[in-house]
Amino acid sequence: MGKCQSCCRPSDTGTNGQNGNNGQTLDTVGRRSLTKSIPAPIIPKESLDPRAWKGGVFNGHEKQKAAHIRTSNGIETQPPSIPKLECSEARINLLFETYKDGPEDSILSEGMEKFCQDLIVDPEDIIMLIIAWKFNASMMCRFTRSEFIAGFKLLKVDTMERLKSKFVELKKEVEEDSKFKDLYRYTFNFGLESDRGQRSLPTEIAIPLWRLVFTNRVPPILDRWCNFLQQNDVRGISRDTWQMFLNFTEVIGSDLSNYDDNEAWPSLFDDFVEYELERIKESGPNLNNSADTNPLEYYL
Repeated sequence: MGKCQSCCRPSDTGTNGQNGNNGQTLDTVGRRSLTKSIPAPIIPKESLDPRAWKGGVFNGHEKQKAAHIRTSNGIETQPPSIPKLECSEARINLLFETYKDGPEDSILSEGMEKFCQDLIVDPEDIIMLIIAWKFNASMMCRFTRSEFIAGFKLLKVDTMERLKSKFVELKKEVEEDSKFKDLYRYTFNFGLESDRGQRSLPTEIAIPLWRLVFTNRVPPILDRWCNFLQQNDVRGISRDTWQMFLNFTEVIGSDLSNYDDNEAWPSLFDDFVEYELERIKESGPNLNNSADTNPLEYYL
């Protein structure tokens, strides 16, 4: 008993009431001894390290939501939220059912008319061609269920209101040359009745499609070209002619003066240029002789 008391007494050689044990007081030494005698609870390192957070589980511990994540520079940020689904396929399926008509699993003429009414657009508005392009529709006046669902999911919408909200974005997209060229190429296939083995577009289909796809970037020669096709009773437009016409409008001037028939243009273009130049020659005396007047404007 006496030994225990002597161990707790301050040393006579200490200063300011301190003993020789690292200069600690009796109370301090007593508390530190007591603290050392009780093992501290073991806390898994992973639970203190936010980097151990994986899939909402701390190495097998109960799932919990991390309130904050401390980055390497010490700044606390909110953990990334789980992304929500952009659209519901079930909702898109129900939407398709409201427009489906006819025996096949498709939206046909009546359903397409209602579809346009709900979008408040004219069937001949270019936005309908752009939507068909995004849906990758295989033919005019028809959306199959798979095309309809895939198109809505591509645009990340599942209601008509959300589809309408995409109009500005879609029209802006096709202002890019690469996107417009893709839309232009698609339009030829869109007009074909491929299920009947059709390989060229009837002129009465090709002309409205040309006017439609060029709605916002009309080539100066478009009207004259369409007039030539009608006046010369051209029955059909081949794929090659359709594709090359876009290049033709981009490189040939409105007066056709830089056209070179030695280049690899479709023969129909040779016929068109010859036809137009002949009309200019025959109608020349009836045109305004002003130097500022383009003779071909007479035919617009």
